[in-house]
Amino acid sequence: MIGSGTQARTDRASQRSCRGRRTLGCVLWGLILALLAADAGPVFAERATKADEPAHELRVTLDPETGRIAGRSEIALPAGTRRMPDILLHPRMTVNDVRLDGEPVRFSFNGGLLRPHPDPARPAPARLTIEYRGLFPEPVPTAQFGSDNPGAGVAASVTPAGVFLQDGSGWHPTLPGLPAGIRLEVDAPAGFLAVTSGRLLGHDDRDGRTVSRWETRPTDGGLPLSAGPYSLDRMDTPTIPVLTYLLPGSADLSRTYLEASARHLATYERLHGPYPFGHFAVVENFFPTGYGMPSYTLLGSSVLRLPFIPETSLRHEVAHCWWGNGVLVDGRLGNWSEGLTTYVADHLAQEEISPEAARQYRLRALRDYSQLAAGGPDFPLADFSSRFDPATQAVGYGKAMFVAHMIRRRLGEERFWEGLRGFFRQWVFREATWSDMFAAFEAEGWDVRESDRFLRQWIMQPGAPQLVLEQAEVLPAPGGWEARAVIRQRGPAFELFVPVRLETEQGSVETRVHLDGAEAAVSLHAEHKPLRLAADPDCDVFRLLAPEEIPPTVNSVKGAGSLAVIVADGMATVSRQAVQGFAASLNQPGAAVMSERDAAGAPDLPASILFFGYPRNPALRALLTPPPGYGLTADGSWFDSKARPEADGLDAVFITLPGDGGVAALFHVRAGLDEAAVVDAARRITHYGKESYLGFAGGRNRLRGAWPPLRSPLTVEFPR
Repeated sequence: MIGSGTQARTDRASQRSCRGRRTLGCVLWGLILALLAADAGPVFAERATKADEPAHELRVTLDPETGRIAGRSEIALPAGTRRMPDILLHPRMTVNDVRLDGEPVRFSFNGGLLRPHPDPARPAPARLTIEYRGLFPEPVPTAQFGSDNPGAGVAASVTPAGVFLQDGSGWHPTLPGLPAGIRLEVDAPAGFLAVTSGRLLGHDDRDGRTVSRWETRPTDGGLPLSAGPYSLDRMDTPTIPVLTYLLPGSADLSRTYLEASARHLATYERLHGPYPFGHFAVVENFFPTGYGMPSYTLLGSSVLRLPFIPETSLRHEVAHCWWGNGVLVDGRLGNWSEGLTTYVADHLAQEEISPEAARQYRLRALRDYSQLAAGGPDFPLADFSSRFDPATQAVGYGKAMFVAHMIRRRLGEERFWEGLRGFFRQWVFREATWSDMFAAFEAEGWDVRESDRFLRQWIMQPGAPQLVLEQAEVLPAPGGWEARAVIRQRGPAFELFVPVRLETEQGSVETRVHLDGAEAAVSLHAEHKPLRLAADPDCDVFRLLAPEEIPPTVNSVKGAGSLAVIVADGMATVSRQAVQGFAASLNQPGAAVMSERDAAGAPDLPASILFFGYPRNPALRALLTPPPGYGLTADGSWFDSKARPEADGLDAVFITLPGDGGVAALFHVRAGLDEAAVVDAARRITHYGKESYLGFAGGRNRLRGAWPPLRSPLTVEFPR
């Protein structure tokens, strides 16, 4: 999200429509918006109406059977408007009529830009009317293999199954520089309810049709639209109503989502301040999505039924109503909202389970960064706009989440949470940067010079420190023992506050070492004999992990620089398209796909290999060496269920193992499983990036886990 003032408003619309995706259409559309906005300031020097009065009357008619949308916009213009603005509308629309104060005017419409050409001698107009229509029977994702964002690339689709018109897609006229509220009326077939951001005025049945009426304020942002044969349910919380719009067959989920939404809203009202919208809704989409809009979340049918979604993804999207859709993003220093939302939603949920669960969550984030982003794909947080591949997620979500955590560790509980409340109060419905967030923490006592160094180090530059603990020793000291060591940084030096823990025969001793250069000395005194010295034992510092700290996982396959997919003889009946789709879902669309016979005769294979089926060739089997206690049975035909009883009855497994300089992975299914079932199991693997092994039965995950790391360069064991 790049820009400020008028430009940022239009950029924000395009970027929300492209959130989680980076398609050519989204990029071009954003550029058009930015160019328009840059020239919009002088056109609308004054507002057309009071800030709380809609200046745009928008009426649309949906025909899902044919994919058609027809609209009529009436827009109040600011007094004294002489130069008519360019108007943004989807280039596939047909403009039927343009009028100023009821009188038709000439116009041109090319490449998505509508330009009225009134007689220069006519009086300044007060009202602009546009009638238009378009055809959008767009296909939605039906690919067998998903990705982190399977709905990517869909911006406007009008179908009998449902309607999806993304904010910024150009489905209605937009005048950059006029942040007016909109009063929307959607005419649709009987039983088709329409949902958007803003305030619900009602759903009415008229002459065999259903009319949905909404009103948005200028501060509500853009205007997405979803419609379908929804059933509407409602629960009133102490502050706002919670709604569900669910498709036929999903009514049994309504109570679960209403209650979970109410819980999450109460959590964030306590943490951050009053909920900034009039309601919150859970809306079902007819294809896979997981989007957060102002005042509602749009979840695909398949996503909605996943049992963990009400306590995970839903919580994340509720938190976005404060961060991203409440306080808006001025992207001049990058999109901060995804990282902060991840911290107060996903990370906080793990904290509520236990400190160890939160530690493991942070450790997985460090592994993601080290495997998927460190090195070539890395970039500064100031350059992050949205997620479009594993590297951008590891930085824009994971590293940014750690920024919030490190600030909290530095300031303490009271000052951190009060800083966020102040940030929200000051910036709700305004565009803010990382700097603005940091200023809110400075108001709670964070040293301005330290805050500035922190911003330059963690936001403006890429990378992460790589730490080692060296020269560790234990010496007798008066009243007990003294443990000494040196913490060193490899590569560019970061300023860090590193927690250090000394474990003894009776309890532990902790300190925090200020590391502001290549190295810093560590010294701790203990009454009882030291057993172990560990720097950053709870993973509180964002850092680059050493290879020995990272067990092989699904993400190891995603991050492999060079990968070969070897199709075992027993899987030769599975189509090459299915195998290639599987590789693409693991972020390896360019992986070489070869048969077992070709692989056995190849002079050189890449360092990382993915076996599609267990190979029969002994030399290839030798590449699959499992850690002790897990892996394959003696005959190599199946996952060893002796150590994990839940592995009994599985029909598909995925295992990652250490390779020779890379990773060796195996996807294996029981004999007799048809291709549809094989593909169904394979497409799920990508969503378990942090796991080393997975097992499925009947399409449901039954087994998951990660191998333990071999050791850490930040831990030293002392002789007992």
